[in-house]
Amino acid sequence: MIPAQVTVEPSGSTFMVEPDETVMAAATRAGLRWPTVCGGNASCGVCMSVVAEGDEHCRPAGAEELETLARVARVTASGARRLACRLTLDGDVRLVRRGVRPLAPGAMSGPAHPIPNAERSSA
Repeated sequence: MIPAQVTVEPSGSTFMVEPDETVMAAATRAGLRWPTVCGGNASCGVCMSVVAEGDEHCRPAGAEELETLARVARVTASGARRLACRLTLDGDVRLVRRGVRPLAPGAMSGPAHPIPNAERSSA
């Protein structure tokens, strides 16, 4: 399989998605921040995007994505709305999602998770 191109509106951002990579992971790799609260765990629904073109290139939604779409957006997976944290592709698509923007220099790409006992000294 070859990489797929994603175009995001209204920002006009474009990036490539590798086979078996999620849209959100590819966006982060490309230096973009995709809106999320759960950090890509398919639980918040904030990354939900509208597939404006290329829905035939979206691989089927899994049970976790379907449950979140039903719970948060009260929709079934019709192909029109998908979670970027779970969406994988086999061809080019155009998505609509406000808030996708370049990461600020030095910004973290996901939520911060402190390492337990990281600040304690060993003395």
